[in-house]
Amino acid sequence: MSTNFKPRNPDYDAVVRDSFSRQPFMAEIGAAITHLEPGICELTLPMRPGLTQQHGFFHGGLVSALTDSAAGYACYSLYPPDSTILTTEFKVNLLNPAEGKTLRARGEVIKSGRTLFICRADAYAEGEGESRHCLTGLFTMMCLMGKPDHGKRA
Repeated sequence: MSTNFKPRNPDYDAVVRDSFSRQPFMAEIGAAITHLEPGICELTLPMRPGLTQQHGFFHGGLVSALTDSAAGYACYSLYPPDSTILTTEFKVNLLNPAEGKTLRARGEVIKSGRTLFICRADAYAEGEGESRHCLTGLFTMMCLMGKPDHGKRA
């Protein structure tokens, strides 16, 4: 599904990737941007020890966090220059255990506003030629104007 949104910042790709590179949590868990276009962001994360819950699945909090970031960067790709982003609300449903070799989260903007953006995001556990839908959610992001303080927030 293509969103057909127009970015307000012609340098959105570099701005999103720069912000992502400054997230210590995403680096710590090993997440990467694997697809980015205006209004859409996809992140992937390979399975490794330390990312699981007691049954060996990706931890639900981790699945939610990766999906929140995919939604946030989908929205951020549409923001104007000299702005930053904060999640204001999200509601997720965990649909299946996140069992696989890779976790993939995809965020797609549903509605872009002046300050608030609504995004749908989903997570999939993938491996052995299978993809299991494990989370779906709605996310609300706030556009904050002003040059981001790169030392304190992104």
